[in-house]
Amino acid sequence: MLKLGIFGDQSSNVELMRHLKAMPEANIAGVYFSGNATVPNDFKELFSPAELMEQSDAILILSEKSISSDLIRLILRKSKHIYLRTIPNLSVREIKELIDLEKEAGIVNFIYNPFDFIPHFDPFLNKYEKPLLLNLRTCFEGLTIKPASEMLLLVTAINRMIQSNYKKTDVFGLSDSGEQVVVSVRIEYENSSVVNLTISKEKTSGYCEIFSKTGRTKFEFNTPLYISYPHLNQEYTAIENFIRIIRQKEKQANSFDNLLNGNRIVNEISEHLRFNEIPF
Repeated sequence: MLKLGIFGDQSSNVELMRHLKAMPEANIAGVYFSGNATVPNDFKELFSPAELMEQSDAILILSEKSISSDLIRLILRKSKHIYLRTIPNLSVREIKELIDLEKEAGIVNFIYNPFDFIPHFDPFLNKYEKPLLLNLRTCFEGLTIKPASEMLLLVTAINRMIQSNYKKTDVFGLSDSGEQVVVSVRIEYENSSVVNLTISKEKTSGYCEIFSKTGRTKFEFNTPLYISYPHLNQEYTAIENFIRIIRQKEKQANSFDNLLNGNRIVNEISEHLRFNEIPF
C-alpha cells in the first residue's frame, strides 16, 4: 500500500486530512507541520521533513502557502512522488532544474489546479484532435487569488489540454482611470493550436468555444471561470488522481513542463503590462 506523508501548517485542511486517512488506496505514514502549527491528535506526528520523507513513498504538500524550490528539490532528490496544493512561486531557471530532477528520479509530481476540473479542459475526457482554436472570455476572481496567479493556473490548465509547447504570444492591455483592467492575449503553439484569452477585472459573464477538426464545443458561465465549476471534493479527487497516476506509472502525465510554459507566458504578459504601466 502506498505510504503518504503530509507536509502542512496552520493553513492545511484538517477535514481533508481525515478523509485521506480513510482512503483505501493508501495510508498516512505521518504528518509534519511547519512553524507553530499543531498536528491533530489522531495523526502520527513527525518532527522533520527528513523523517517524513524517510517514512513515505509520496509527499502531499497541503499548505496553502507557496513552498521553496529547495524543499521541492530535496523531495525529488529523495525520489519521492510529490503533490503540491499551491502552485509554487518559481523562476524559469528553478523550474528547469526541477524538470531535470523529476526526469532523473523517475517520479510523478502533481500540482492542484481548480481549472483542471472544468470538464471541457480535460484532455483525457475530451479527445480533441489537434490543432485547436480556443476563444475564452472571463473575469478575474479577484478576492482569494491574485490576478497573476490566477492567470498562471489558467494558462497551465490550457497548456495541459493543448499538449504542446507555446511558440509566441501577443499581448494587449487596457486600463482606465477607475483601474478597470482588460487583458487580451493570443498564444500560438508548436502544434499550430491558437488560444485567444480576454480577461477583465470587471465582473461579467463569460464564454468559451473550442474548435477542432471534429467540431465545435461552446459553454457559457455567469461567474468568474475560476469558481464556475465547483466540485465538493476537488482536492480529494485530485489526490486520488495523483495516486492513480503513480500506480499506473503514467510518469509523463503530470510534470513541471506545463508549469514552465505557463510561467514563460505569464512573464511575457506581466512584462508587457508593466511596460505600459498597467497593474497586474
